[in-house]
Amino acid sequence: MKKTTRQTAAQVYATRRQEIAAMIEFLKCELDAHAGRAAADGMHWGHVGDLEQIRGNLKETLVFVMGGRDEEATGRMIESAIADALA
Repeated sequence: MKKTTRQTAAQVYATRRQEIAAMIEFLKCELDAHAGRAAADGMHWGHVGDLEQIRGNLKETLVFVMGGRDEEATGRMIESAIADALA
């Protein structure tokens, strides 16, 4: 009989955190690749739509991670932080 080793919550949490960090780095690379394809194809609204989809998904994820009960207020806070970062 094979004995299975169960990981602790802390171990799995650390692994998931590392996976998410790796996915963020991968997203950065894919964002650059998307820009390259958009430039090669000739920029059009479909490319903008792609980024709108990604932006919306990221905002939804941020609202979730921030854990606010008022999702609209959290969304406004995110939009404000983005505006400040771009100013």
